[in-house]
Amino acid sequence: MLTDLGICTRVVFVSNIDTWPFFVNMPIMSDSKIEILEAAMRVFTRFGLKKTTMKDIAEEAGVARQTVYNAFSSKDVLLCDLIRHAGVQIEEQTRAQWAETPALADKLDIFFEIALVQPFRIMTASPEVETLEESLSAAGHRAMSEVDAIKEALLLDLFADQSAALAQHDLTVEQMAEWVRVTCVGYKSQAKSETQLRQLLSVVRHMVGLVCAP
Repeated sequence: MLTDLGICTRVVFVSNIDTWPFFVNMPIMSDSKIEILEAAMRVFTRFGLKKTTMKDIAEEAGVARQTVYNAFSSKDVLLCDLIRHAGVQIEEQTRAQWAETPALADKLDIFFEIALVQPFRIMTASPEVETLEESLSAAGHRAMSEVDAIKEALLLDLFADQSAALAQHDLTVEQMAEWVRVTCVGYKSQAKSETQLRQLLSVVRHMVGLVCAP
């Protein structure tokens, strides 16, 4: 067991593109690390990934540069942990708000806001928005894939009790979750503004409502 070795992780059950289950281990970070990551997010948004230095992050966090290096061995490691931390926040915030409403449409709106609109707002504020993906290392892309897996797991849970309605359209829960995820990714990449993204997501919401209507 990882906990027997003194390593704390959160385990998220997800399904990959081939629908075979696997587990993503998300480290539970200390408050000091989270504060550094939040400072890094502000600096990355202000200067972009390429121009930001560990010194910039340390100054924003109000700590020594060595403190940042002690927590994260490189800027790439820090960025990967920042991406994973964002995934954890998406899951926790989405599930917390889902617990307050039973309605599918409301839950879908919550997912859209937390998992798509808010990240879109942050990304478009970056001066490197056009080349953001190109700036990521292979490890960064893997971290992004882990976050995508978390979003897929959320959608699978969202549609879990809609199997009967979906079956009337010869669809499975897995197919519906994948369609929503892929469509939303496409809309997010196409949208030129937050307003346009919200308009595109409203189309997905409408289609889900038609398919899952009682």
